[in-house]
Amino acid sequence: MSVNTVLLLILGLLMWRIGGKTGLSTFIVLLINLVLMFVAVILIRWGIPIFWLTLGTSLLISAMNLFAINGYYPTTKYAFFSSLIVLLVMMSGIYFCVTQMTLQGLPSEELMEMDMYSLDIGVSFVSVSVSVLIMSLVGAINDVAISITSALAELKKATPDISQKDWYQSGLHVGIDVLGSTLNTLIFAIIGSQLALFIWITDLNYSLSDLLNSKLIVTEWVSIIISGVSIVLTIPITTYLMTHHKKHY
Repeated sequence: MSVNTVLLLILGLLMWRIGGKTGLSTFIVLLINLVLMFVAVILIRWGIPIFWLTLGTSLLISAMNLFAINGYYPTTKYAFFSSLIVLLVMMSGIYFCVTQMTLQGLPSEELMEMDMYSLDIGVSFVSVSVSVLIMSLVGAINDVAISITSALAELKKATPDISQKDWYQSGLHVGIDVLGSTLNTLIFAIIGSQLALFIWITDLNYSLSDLLNSKLIVTEWVSIIISGVSIVLTIPITTYLMTHHKKHY
């Protein structure tokens, strides 16, 4: 039994013991999402249009994250709709950033380690880069959206007479509170995953100009900025959808 398998089993056991049925459902959804990612990679290799495949996979992952774990309720429904809107908006923005900043492909630091491999993968590197950036947003968008809708639903139950304006403002406040912690999580996750390369770059004595023009550094910071923009967009969109529907709690 490999170390990865042992760690996966430990994670599943802890989620079941601590989270009960919900924790077990979350673990199963995690495994399903991993399978969806692998299937998406295979379909990309088979020549399926990558943009539509990315959108479809992102929506499937969102549906699993929201409906399979939390059930089908107004809170999850509007969280899903807001995730869809944000993903559609961000697709065009991400494509613009990738093409204008030439973020596609691999940075020179990583190419040194891949000299023995062929880069003729038969797929546009622009499409691959856009797909990676889009799918990296899904989890954060879902988390922020469901946090806002759940909080607003509980607030409406506790104070049924709250005005729509105050209800909307409360949703924005919840989103702002979630924003900081979510962004910090994304930033440290990205920095941690690339820490060895950052140390290597430091040893190479790059100048400030080299750092600012390094595809490795720029790609990571663009990813952080895009993630931040998507989270910020999620807050008012989710709050608006939740507070302007006809069903009241």
